[in-house]
Amino acid sequence: MSDEFKVIQPTTTVYCPDRGEGWTLTGITSIDEFTSVMFDGVRYTLPAREIVEQLLPNQVARQNQK
Repeated sequence: MSDEFKVIQPTTTVYCPDRGEGWTLTGITSIDEFTSVMFDGVRYTLPAREIVEQLLPNQVARQNQK
């Protein structure tokens, strides 16, 4: 990942193979922070790095399959 970071807005849709589709409850401004994500009515606090490197690409891949 590059040193340049793009801000991720709240309510950005993400996808986790184990938890399904979810969305960010807070924005992401740094790769080193933790962010709240809602999956099926349950709030999780996840590292921003996991969201940016795994969950967002998973959601993009799902959307491209449609």
